[in-house]
Amino acid sequence: MRPLRIAHHALVAAALASLGSGLLSAAPAQERAASPGASNSGAGAPTPEAPAAGIAPAETDIQGEEPWSPRTPLELELRQTYSDWHFAVVGDEILTQQDIRRAMQGLEDPALSPASNLSPEELLGRQVMEGAVALTTEELKVQGGQNQGFDPELIQRALASEFSRQVASRGGPVAFSDVLSRSGADADSFRQVLRRRLLGQLWTDAVTGRSAGATGRVYVDSYVRPASLYRRYRELLARPNARDAEEIGRQPAMVSMRRLVISSQQERSEQRALELAEACRLALLNNTATFDDLVNQYAPEGLKGDLSRLDITQLQAARMLGDLHPGPSSAEFLASAAPGDLSPVLGYMGAQGEVYFALYRLEGRAEATEATPFGDLELQSTLRQALLEENRDLNVRRGVSELARTTRVSDRQLKDLLIRTGGPR
Repeated sequence: MRPLRIAHHALVAAALASLGSGLLSAAPAQERAASPGASNSGAGAPTPEAPAAGIAPAETDIQGEEPWSPRTPLELELRQTYSDWHFAVVGDEILTQQDIRRAMQGLEDPALSPASNLSPEELLGRQVMEGAVALTTEELKVQGGQNQGFDPELIQRALASEFSRQVASRGGPVAFSDVLSRSGADADSFRQVLRRRLLGQLWTDAVTGRSAGATGRVYVDSYVRPASLYRRYRELLARPNARDAEEIGRQPAMVSMRRLVISSQQERSEQRALELAEACRLALLNNTATFDDLVNQYAPEGLKGDLSRLDITQLQAARMLGDLHPGPSSAEFLASAAPGDLSPVLGYMGAQGEVYFALYRLEGRAEATEATPFGDLELQSTLRQALLEENRDLNVRRGVSELARTTRVSDRQLKDLLIRTGGPR
């Protein structure tokens, strides 16, 4: 089969067309075009609703007549089955638009990422490429497992054992059959899913050293030298990042606080908001109301419930209070408050000119702790496990990069990206 060459803009156009048509439904991976002749051979071929650039839409048989569209259930089924255009080729496997859509559904919403200032088309294009990379990486691992040379009989035994375990875990053959029916699958398609998963895991375990390869030999060095442990320990000592410092037992001073915020915009005047904040503080001091009740009743929607809780370092708390409420009141509260103490009502101005009044209650403190000495055995075990995980991830990326270099991947841009990065991060 001749590799399919798709430019980046064509990948995005194909995905836009398939997403816009709303006709392609998710299908199991094993239900891809089993016979290449059953689908169009052009990569990223256009849907009838959105022809690709440079391709004229098909003319109707009669001028002025509306283009054909499916109406009966049979026509809809046929269109859904045979309109799943080829997207790319990885080795001997055809990836279709349905496969890309399914991979995209598992990605993080790009609107939540730092690149959210991109246009909707650019966000979709990026998500398409991320889905294509993830799906191609998965397929390369499966084909890597196939090419390792394991005895097919051993593969079948492992597959039969895993299938039996899956049936037993779901309550027996009858219950398992019901589960398959509800998902639109059957026993053969489920075995194919298990087979792909097994092959991919065999390849991953071999390149990370978790298990032997087809020759029965573990050929990946997973030994972590003491010098590497000490080097990592020294690096973490020098890092200001609290998460990295936690790995070696060091933790900065922490504070836990709750805050009740009242908006002048919500209360329709600055004076009313201030009076309400003072009334809430008095109610808390007199134990006539709980903090949770007041937060859920008066706080803006984005600061209710657990969103009113702050578990941060003391340095972060000092910076936050100093920026929002400059002056001695906030600093004195943070420095001297005991658990359960309330701050005075502190005001600040929002980005749009609205005024807020905040009331803080200290929930607790945690004193700073020094790093665990390097000689501690539990610490060395933690450092060793972290280094092993980093090395395994690096070995997988190197392996995927080599698979992409030696395997046919139809789109050159996708192939080059996988060679450089070794798959999704």
